[in-house]
Amino acid sequence: MYTSHMINAWRSHTSGISQKILLIMATAAITLSMPACIKDNAHENSTETSRKNNVASETAPTITGKTFEHGDFNLNDHKGKPVLINFWFPSCPPCRAEMPDLQTVYENYIHKVVFIGVQQLGMDSAANGQAFVRGLGITYPNIPDVESQIQTDYEIYSFPSTIFLNKNHKIVRAWTGIIHEQQLAQQLDELLES
Repeated sequence: MYTSHMINAWRSHTSGISQKILLIMATAAITLSMPACIKDNAHENSTETSRKNNVASETAPTITGKTFEHGDFNLNDHKGKPVLINFWFPSCPPCRAEMPDLQTVYENYIHKVVFIGVQQLGMDSAANGQAFVRGLGITYPNIPDVESQIQTDYEIYSFPSTIFLNKNHKIVRAWTGIIHEQQLAQQLDELLES
């Protein structure tokens, strides 16, 4: 027969174990999700880099697939035009924060620069992505990265990330973190001048 002291001791012991397990699981979840979605409080936390090690002389990997609202997309169909590629996912707060600026700049550069958004799948489904862009009123093409091949090809490890291709589709810049309207316009103007 169990005494109340024994039962309370057992509850205390299992409660401590449960709390430890929950703490370990929470820590692991946070640690694993941090590289997937970086927080940006200011431009200091974002990074702009010109691609090094001859990547700028390499043609960008192809992007093909069905967009949410614009039918099929093939990067090769847009030779001769600079391209902005934005990597995002719906449950990423910085991704959500930068989307209105991307939309505004898209509207200003619609005839000069090709925009394509690439949704990372994993935490969110393609249906979540489609609802997300519709809800924000995003009109530039977006494509779900069904097998994470685009993300892998472009070596994207943090979100949001934006890649800039020149008119010959060479990778010339990569931006990690939130990029705001003025920064986008500056990057695109430099791209159009080159």
